[in-house]
Amino acid sequence: MKRHRFFAGTTAIAFALCATVVLANEYADLIRSRESGGNYGALNNQGGTAAGAYQITAGTLESLGYVQYNGGGRGSWSSYSWTSQSVSQGVGSLNDFLHTSSGHALQDQAFGTLTTRNWSSLSSAARGLVGQTVGGVTFTESGLLTAAHFLGAGALNDWVASGFDPTVLPSRYLSANGFSSYEELQAHIMNRIGGASGTSYAGGFGDSFGTGGTYGATQGFPGFGPKRPVLIRETPPFQGDRKTLGGS
Repeated sequence: MKRHRFFAGTTAIAFALCATVVLANEYADLIRSRESGGNYGALNNQGGTAAGAYQITAGTLESLGYVQYNGGGRGSWSSYSWTSQSVSQGVGSLNDFLHTSSGHALQDQAFGTLTTRNWSSLSSAARGLVGQTVGGVTFTESGLLTAAHFLGAGALNDWVASGFDPTVLPSRYLSANGFSSYEELQAHIMNRIGGASGTSYAGGFGDSFGTGGTYGATQGFPGFGPKRPVLIRETPPFQGDRKTLGGS
């Protein structure tokens, strides 16, 4: 598996904020392995735009300034073009992004910027979970970051604030990732988080799904309440389940 140093300049400085548990390269390896098996040419073939080793969507690349939306369906790469920022770094097409050394470097750079943004966007309640064990899963900085990479930081904050009720997430999160129920989505989120600490989800949320109630084990944690948050304020999830990937 490739090991890229994805951080440079100001991104490296900002990323130091969340490097207390895991080195940046090790976290990048974790995400590449989980999202694509380390395949920089991976492309979602389930109707989404998640692409590359980190399975970053076109919508997220747009928010980072690498592509621009030109109209049409946001779930199609044909609706986007590459900005001068990308072209100046040797990436002017999806093929360049997936299959050239310049594209792989841009993937690493985009991931570093996204990681920094995700960490800075996490709520105090989400960060307060570090060191806590819930449902058999021990929360760490890197575990929270991998969940934020999958859900978006805003969605992760909503999920945490609800007491880990997965029904606060739109149903499109199910279809985009091949899940048939919120129980499957919940297990996936918890096991992503646990994967960074070597722990596994033991279940136990049961009948609280769909009620808007707060999971009892959060009662003593800072920042939790019985709120039922509004739906996602982020771009759709990164559709990175390896069974949905194609490419080379």
